[in-house]
Amino acid sequence: MYHMTVFDDDGKKLYDSPIEATSDEEAKEKGTVWLKEHRRQDAPYRIFHRTGRLIAFHSHKGKHA
Repeated sequence: MYHMTVFDDDGKKLYDSPIEATSDEEAKEKGTVWLKEHRRQDAPYRIFHRTGRLIAFHSHKGKHA
């Protein structure tokens, strides 16, 4: 079992749900498809295995003062 969390640039959760997949690659592919469908490719996100192993990660852009 895998899980994906997507954030806005302020760190607020936009999406937080499990991903049904049998491999790391399948989880990453399904997560990428969701991000594209919802136009969130540039949003901060993480995809991880239920054991906590990080599969994919995109950090937020740093804010400038």
